Amino acid sequence: MGAIETAVVLTIEGVCGAAAGLALGRWTALGLGAKVDALTGATGGIALTWLAGQLPGVARFVGQVESAVDATARGVGVLTPAVLVGIGIAGLSGGLVLTASIAIAIAVGGAGRGG
Repeated sequence: MGAIETAVVLTIEGVCGAAAGLALGRWTALGLGAKVDALTGATGGIALTWLAGQLPGVARFVGQVESAVDATARGVGVLTPAVLVGIGIAGLSGGLVLTASIAIAIAVGGAGRGG
């Protein structure tokens, strides 16, 4: 993947993850504050997409390096619609999971201390 493709992928991952974190904070009681929700969601989006790229059955949907080289060799480009959708879904899922996990851990930790 070239520099531009990598920047596009990271942007999609981060934006989708941040959107999921913000939505979770706004629509549920698991909010940590808008800035923290967005930052946590973006981090989760990038992390889960990277993790998904390491799984053989899932990697083709988020753009593993080997499939990117194959796609370039065939002339169809790296960022196919399937890869972009897969990256977006993984980013949303990662942002949602990480934000919810941290919010729940804080809530449980605070309740365990009597506050």
